[in-house]
Amino acid sequence: MFVINKDICVCCHNCASECPMQAIDFVGTKYEIDQEKCVQCGLCAKVCHTTACHEEPVNPAVIKLHDTITYDADLVVVGTGTGMVSAVKAAQAGKKVIMLEKSSKTGGNTDYAHGYFVTYSDWHKEMGIPDEREGAVAHYMKNSDYEIEEGLIRTAVYGTCDFFSWLCTLCDIKETYRLTRAEDTDFHGPMYGQGVLEMTNRRFDNLLCRDDAIGPGWGGTHVKYTMMDAIEKQNLDVRILTSTAAEHLILDDEGKICGIEARDPGGIVKINCKAVMLACGGWGRNDEMLKEYADFDFFGGETPIHRFSVWSDTGDGVKMMHELGVEPDPQRMFVSCFGPKHHPFNNSIADFALEPIFPQINILGKRWFNETEGIMNGLEKITAQPKEISYAIFQYDMIKEMADAYAVNPAYANKKQFYATWEADLDHEATLDTPVKKADTLAELAVLIGANPEVFVAELEKYNGFCRKGVDEDFGKDSKFLKEIPLDKGPYYAVYGQRFSEAAFGGVTVNPKCQVLRNDGSIIPGLYAGGDCTSAMHRKGKLAPISELTWGMASNYTAGCNITAYLEGREEKEGGR
Repeated sequence: MFVINKDICVCCHNCASECPMQAIDFVGTKYEIDQEKCVQCGLCAKVCHTTACHEEPVNPAVIKLHDTITYDADLVVVGTGTGMVSAVKAAQAGKKVIMLEKSSKTGGNTDYAHGYFVTYSDWHKEMGIPDEREGAVAHYMKNSDYEIEEGLIRTAVYGTCDFFSWLCTLCDIKETYRLTRAEDTDFHGPMYGQGVLEMTNRRFDNLLCRDDAIGPGWGGTHVKYTMMDAIEKQNLDVRILTSTAAEHLILDDEGKICGIEARDPGGIVKINCKAVMLACGGWGRNDEMLKEYADFDFFGGETPIHRFSVWSDTGDGVKMMHELGVEPDPQRMFVSCFGPKHHPFNNSIADFALEPIFPQINILGKRWFNETEGIMNGLEKITAQPKEISYAIFQYDMIKEMADAYAVNPAYANKKQFYATWEADLDHEATLDTPVKKADTLAELAVLIGANPEVFVAELEKYNGFCRKGVDEDFGKDSKFLKEIPLDKGPYYAVYGQRFSEAAFGGVTVNPKCQVLRNDGSIIPGLYAGGDCTSAMHRKGKLAPISELTWGMASNYTAGCNITAYLEGREEKEGGR
C-alpha cells in the first residue's frame, strides 16, 4: 500500500498531478491517498522528491548491518542540491569526489527553487545589455543596509555570472531559459539590471502541475540534471552515496580537514579526504533550532506553519561545526515566514486571493489589516488572529473580472496556462474541507468559515461604506483598491490563507572564498561551505538582499574553484573571489 508521510510532505503537487487515477487530494492542509481509488502503480513514490510518498511493505526488509566502510577521496561534498556544482567543478579538474546525501533521492531544497539572477554574461552582451555587475554590488550592499560584507556580495554577483558562463558550456541554455529586458517581464524580486533571466515554463518534472509557485522542475532542477548529465558524459570521478548522512568532521593534528564520518542504514562510513564542502542546506525541519534561533514563536498558535523545507533540512552543518567548538551567530540566521497566503493550495487562486481589492476577514468575521501590505508584512498581524487564519472574501463576478484582467495583461502572459483553469480549480477546492468555502449568501459563507453571520455581514457592510466614501477608516487602504462587494448576488467565496515558511538559513560562517571560519575569524583549512547552510546573505529578521538560489550557485561555483586551487597547493582564485 502506498501512503504519504504528512510530516515530511511539502505539498509540491507532484504526486497529485501525476496520479493516473486522481487518487491523491488534500485532506485538510495535507495530501492523502484515497486507497479505494489507488491501483498501487507506485508512480507517486517515483515522482516524489522528498520520499514522503512511499510504499508500506507488508514485510519490511531487515537492515543488514556492516562494519565501518572506508573510502578515499580528494573532496567530499555534503548535500546533492547546489553542492552538485562544486562537485562537478572540482571533478572537471581531475579530483576524486564523493557526495553524501542524507535522503534516498538527490536535490534537496534545490529541486524546489525557481531561478537565480545573472547580472551579466555573453548572452547579455549579445543582446546589447551592458555589464552592470559593479552597479549590482552597490545595489545589494544598499539593500543589505551595508550590514553584509562587500566581499560576500561581490562573490554573489560575480560568482553567479562566472557560474552561468560555465553552465552554458554544459548545456544549450537557450532551450531552457529566456533572457529578457526588465521592462518586458512581470518578475519582481531581489534582482538588478536591465536583463532578467527566466525559465518561463516548468521544463523538468511535474509538467502536469497547474501551480507555478513551487517546483520541482524549475531552475534548481535544471542545474541538478545538468550536473548529473556532465558527470555521465564527461566520465567524471564523482560518486554519490544516498541515504548516507554526514555526522562528524575529522581534523588532523594541524587543524586541517582530513576526513569525514557518515552513517548509512547499516552503519558507519568513513571517508579520508583533503577537503570538505558543506552544501547540506538549512534547518527548516529542525524544531529545536527553530525554537532557539527563530526571531518569533514558530510553534505558537493553533495552526501549524506550513513548511516547504525538505525533511533533510536539519542543520547538519551547524551540528558538525558545534563539535569543533564553533557556534552560529544568531544575528546572521534567518527563518522565512510569511502570510497570509493560500498555501499549500493552488497558486492561481492564491494570486487572485492576494489582490488588495479583496478584504481579508478572520474567523471572527472581522477585517484585520490593510490588504495592500501583502504577505511580506502580514506575518505579525496574522499571528495575532484567531487560529492564525484569514479568508479573502469575494463574489463570483469580482473574481471573474480579476481573472479576465490577468488573461489580457501582457505581464502575465507566461502564466496563462496556470490561470486558464482558475474556475475549475476554484470549484474543485470548494469541494474540499479547507481551501475554499462557497455559498449562495454571505450569511451562509460566514457559517462555513466559523464566523458569526451578523458580525460578518455587518463588517462587509461597513467595508462597502468605506468603498463608497473612498476612505478606509479602519486601516487606511488606498482608495483605488476599495471596491464594494455585492451583498445580494452570490455565489460568494472565502479563500483560506495561513502562515508558511520556505526555509531557515545560516549558521556556518564563511569568507568571500567560501572558506569556513571559526568564531575568532580564522579559517579551517580544507573546509568550505555554500548555499542555505551559510551565514552569508542573511541577518536575523531580514530578507536576504539576493535570492537563496543565486547565492547557492555563486557560492558553490566559487568554492569549487577555490577547493581545486587548495588541493593543488595554489593560491590563485581561478574564478573565485
